[in-house]
This record gives sequence, structure tokens and C-alpha cells, in this order.
Amino acid sequence: MLYSKELLIELVKINMEEGFANVINEGVDSGGGVGLESYIESKLPEAIMQVFLSAPDTLLPHVDASSLLIAKKHQDGSGEILLPKDMLRFSLLKMKGWNRAVTVLYEQNSAMAILQKNPYTRAGRAKPVVIIEKSHNGDKILRYYSLPPEVREHEIEDALYVKIPDLSAPIEIHELLLSSITYLTASIVFNILGDTERAAIMRSQVSIG
Repeated sequence: MLYSKELLIELVKINMEEGFANVINEGVDSGGGVGLESYIESKLPEAIMQVFLSAPDTLLPHVDASSLLIAKKHQDGSGEILLPKDMLRFSLLKMKGWNRAVTVLYEQNSAMAILQKNPYTRAGRAKPVVIIEKSHNGDKILRYYSLPPEVREHEIEDALYVKIPDLSAPIEIHELLLSSITYLTASIVFNILGDTERAAIMRSQVSIG
């Protein structure tokens, strides 16, 4: 379901008012005229990203990037893909010629990544491996292993990722994630207001994140 920023703010306010009288007036509008809604609005993206990073892939809004990304072939059959700057989380990659898709990414300093540097231990089309790393200028890159060297062109068959939340337009949120997002936002705001007790109560209601 799609949720606007305004609706999400109202849902967070409802959570913050649960069992707490006058919460709207306590500790708010005392710091340079900053109101409760401003605090909520500023912390909603943080809460959404935290929940999206922890949630199962099946509950997330994915972007089909198979036609957006470009695979750069290397002579040894491996390759690399520059990831979009609005990517929060990469979920799936399948190159044409692979027997299966990859849904688990390894860090560049992991033991699995080290194995890919050796042509005798490198993964192939039967059980491909994907490493995520950062370039020298901070861009995120996927390095994939691999296809036979004789494959002339590397083509992406399927690719899915989750975007960094942009609340300038309605955002898709699965119903099973909504309460975690609103309660987590409420917890963060209560911490800003110095009310750690209420923050802990709100945090206890978060099941994902």
C-alpha cells in the first residue's frame, strides 16, 4: 500500500499519544520553535531505512533494474556492475548463462571474496558468487563470478534492488512493516526529546528493525 508522508506522520503521532496524556505539548516547541511534526518528518526516513534493511526481501518494494544496469565484462569471465546511487539494498542478480540467481552478497574482505581471486577456486555459472564493494570515489560496485571467458557479451537477466526512501512522493510499505516503522520513528523522537522511558516503550513494539 502507498503511504504519503503526511499520513505516516499522523500514524506516528497516534503511536506517541497511546497511553500518554498531553504528549504533544510536553517537551515540544521548546527548541527554537521546532514542533513535533518536524521531528517526526526528519526521522521518518531513518526509521524506514532501518526497517527496510532488516526486513525479509518478500516484504520490500523492489525496483526492476535488469534494464537499468550495465555489466562490464573482464577477460577472465568475471565482471562488474556499477550500482545506482539511490540504492539502499541489493536483493537479486542473475546473469544470462547462470544456472541460478544470487541473493546473498559477500563483503570485499570476506573469505568468499578472497577465493574469487584465484581462478582455481573462483565460482562459475553453476554456483555464482557476487561481491559488493566500494570504489575509490565511494560508488558501490558488484563484482560477479563468473561466466566462461569465451562468452562474448555479459547480459543481465534479472536484477532487483530497494531504493533509499524518498518521502517527496507516496512510498510503498508492506502492512507487516508499517507498525515497526511508526513505532521506531516514535522511539527516535522520544529520545530526541530526552524521554528515554517512553522511547524504550515505543522501541519494544518494533518487531523488525
